[in-house]
Amino acid sequence: MKLRKLSLLCHVALAIAGLVTSSIHAAELQNGGFETATSNQANYWSSTGNPAGIGGKVRGGNQGGYGWTTSYFAGNAYPTNSTFATTFETAAVRQNLTGTGSTFVAGATYTVTAKLFSAGSYAQAQNAMIMWSLCLTADGTPVASDHWFSEEFGPQSAANGGPIPDDHIITIAPGSNGLTDATVTFTATAAQAGKTIGVQLGGNTQGKYAGVTNIPTAAPYFGMMDTITLTSTAIPQLSSFSADKDVVDGEPVTLSWLINNPAAMSTLTLNDGTGAVNVLPLTSTEDGYGFTTVNPTANTTYTLTLDGTTTRQLTVLNGKVFAFTTSKRIALAPDYETTLSWDVRPVGATVTISDGTTTTDVTADTDPETGAGSRAFVVPAASTTYTINVNSGSATATRRVLRATTNNAAFFIDKAAYVAGEPTVVTWAGTGGNSASWIGIYQKNETPGGANEYSDQWNYLNGTQTTGGNHTSGTMNFTMPAGDYYAVLFVDGGYIVEQGPIPFTVTPPVVPEEPLRVLTIARTTDVVAGEQLTITWASQSGIEYDVYASDTLAGDPLVDWNKVGAAVPSAGDESTSFTEDLPEPTPAHRFYRVYEVEP
Repeated sequence: MKLRKLSLLCHVALAIAGLVTSSIHAAELQNGGFETATSNQANYWSSTGNPAGIGGKVRGGNQGGYGWTTSYFAGNAYPTNSTFATTFETAAVRQNLTGTGSTFVAGATYTVTAKLFSAGSYAQAQNAMIMWSLCLTADGTPVASDHWFSEEFGPQSAANGGPIPDDHIITIAPGSNGLTDATVTFTATAAQAGKTIGVQLGGNTQGKYAGVTNIPTAAPYFGMMDTITLTSTAIPQLSSFSADKDVVDGEPVTLSWLINNPAAMSTLTLNDGTGAVNVLPLTSTEDGYGFTTVNPTANTTYTLTLDGTTTRQLTVLNGKVFAFTTSKRIALAPDYETTLSWDVRPVGATVTISDGTTTTDVTADTDPETGAGSRAFVVPAASTTYTINVNSGSATATRRVLRATTNNAAFFIDKAAYVAGEPTVVTWAGTGGNSASWIGIYQKNETPGGANEYSDQWNYLNGTQTTGGNHTSGTMNFTMPAGDYYAVLFVDGGYIVEQGPIPFTVTPPVVPEEPLRVLTIARTTDVVAGEQLTITWASQSGIEYDVYASDTLAGDPLVDWNKVGAAVPSAGDESTSFTEDLPEPTPAHRFYRVYEVEP
């Protein structure tokens, strides 16, 4: 065969608007070509030495925006209307499937087919060897491939590939383009499951045919391919499994599922833990949709099994706690109460709360329409964990509440109230005192061991934050800012209460009030009013003042003195004055007290 040596050129028809697939839902190759191609243009093909006189550049088919001249093909006809061409250069080109069904399914068999050919008129040109390569890839990695060769390779044998089979030798002669059907088949294993399916054309074949004379390479040889299709055996897939509610509410629960390739199903069962039930008759063999209703009375896990191997699970709860809170983290004397509140589903459920010793039915305290409820409880122990339960199942939640204790010989603080900056002295005696025991100071709205709730200050009994020693007795100081706190002694580095909690309060330091500053006192005589006395003091805007007067300093001014000026408005931020008409006879002494009052 005589052909002009060209770069390897792949000529592909994407039939039916893309790579044709069968039994793979909506997986398509993109129109226009293979995604890893370096160009949609072949190398420049000079007409020099070409008896056919073909010049210019070899470009993609008419669907790609360019056009082959009819002289490229025997009979002056295009192979198909959606043909395109791509340069291989030194690497293969590949097109991946997209959309649903574009990945391998374990056990499914995939077959890619193509028509291989050349142009019979090329026989007039010089000798050249042609190769065609067809391959399936998983995530871009070849998993199955095969190669076909022009007759120049026929007598050769590869050391690692063996003789080239006769049906892989294609003869191209004048008047014949060597049209041949090629097929590559591959059965996916678990290793390929879920990987993207791709069809690859061309590429380096030296790996298999390293022993042949004139080892084929990717660039100097070309072949043409047309009408590439990909089919697969129908493998059913369990696409989805869901319930219309995750908590029972007294009404049936609808379970539904979707199967891809449903016509290929053999078995489909549903198991609620008591045994498998055949639900194949409840599933459409056309669209794969199926459903059934169930009436669980307890937490139930449902398992849907396809063909005995593929499974999906979902759980329907007989109850769920959406919220469980307490009004107090530490219950104080004299009632030692806290109010527990909750929000549960389903509405109308049986609700109980346990303190570890006593279980209380609080169904009557729960709104039958909303599932919300609350109730006051007396906290029975220094550390009490309340557990709420819905419908006697596994729908639970917990809340820890402490009960205040008082000073005792084993654990006490020196006072119940402190001023900020004053140390709180904590003393213990005759306790376990192990090396990991520790004392924590908590705000009254925090719970030891609660999520993101930490002690404000703490130390191990050795006075540091590093364990060590056995200290059954001792004293420790903590200096706290203003607030309400409690002190508690824990054992073994955890949150088990050994002593306490003992509440205490820290108040801000008392700052004495600054007395009003008197600026002037003036005594005058008015022809009408008689003797008068005017007092002027430093004032603030927005304040009113009451003025009290007496002839002596005896008694409480607010009780025993005369109020001579009521709600005197401030004259501003500098000074305010008040004038009193002195009584007759004019006293020998006159004393005044001025008080700020809120307007």
